[in-house]
Amino acid sequence: MPKTNVFPAMLVRALSAAIAGALMSSFALATSLSGPVTFGSPNQPFGIRRPVTAADQALIAGYRSMAPIFTTTFSKPDELRSDWTAQTDDLAALKSCRRPGNVETSNVGARFATLVATDCRARWSTGSIFTKAQYSYGFFEATIKIADIKGMNNAFWLTTQDHYEIDIGEVQYPNYSHIGLQYWPTDKSEKHAGVGFGAKFTDNLSYGFHDYGVLWTPKELIFEVDGEPVAALVTNDAIKGPVNIWLSAALADWAGGSVPDHPEGHGMVVKSLRVIGLKASER
Repeated sequence: MPKTNVFPAMLVRALSAAIAGALMSSFALATSLSGPVTFGSPNQPFGIRRPVTAADQALIAGYRSMAPIFTTTFSKPDELRSDWTAQTDDLAALKSCRRPGNVETSNVGARFATLVATDCRARWSTGSIFTKAQYSYGFFEATIKIADIKGMNNAFWLTTQDHYEIDIGEVQYPNYSHIGLQYWPTDKSEKHAGVGFGAKFTDNLSYGFHDYGVLWTPKELIFEVDGEPVAALVTNDAIKGPVNIWLSAALADWAGGSVPDHPEGHGMVVKSLRVIGLKASER
């Protein structure tokens, strides 16, 4: 019986698996909710839950087809420096400090690296950035691949000058996102309050990039993932802005589970960000 060369076949299979893995890490089909969103906090005067509707879906689709007033693919270091401010902190509530050097541009987007810390109380360092420019009502969407570990809060926020935080997504491995609206008063006589949703999805969100967005109008917030509305709040012009856009990675035991012994090397990647101005008819 003639001998068969097993090695080439094994090599082809290995290469095929590697290529498939690379493709999976770069692209992903649209995900969907695995069930109804949960309510993690009560309604507030500034934010009342309402069901999503077919009209919401049409609105989101319309905005996603419009030209942005600001967009970036995070590929140019000079644009990162000119458009964004990198955060420096060392918070007791987190298991990572945040340092400017942990956010880098690349050909696949902004990499939020998790490193062993050298200059803070925390054992590890991560990254967080916010826009120097401020924006008013509109549609905000980022394409993100979350870190493939528990204990990482992969966050996309808008923060306003009137002390509101719009949580477009605090995404946690493997398939959960906290969505909502919080009020952070500076007056000690007032208390923090928030209204939000817990959303679970059918896919492991670390396998590929997914779109996370919000349409913010004077009347409401409509949150979407991969173009599909998943939650909505009636705000009745409580949030007046303007807003800074934040992208943040932070380690914490409350972020989907305990931080692993070696989270270094596992980080969030933000492929792109786009901001679309509000239509005149919806102002």
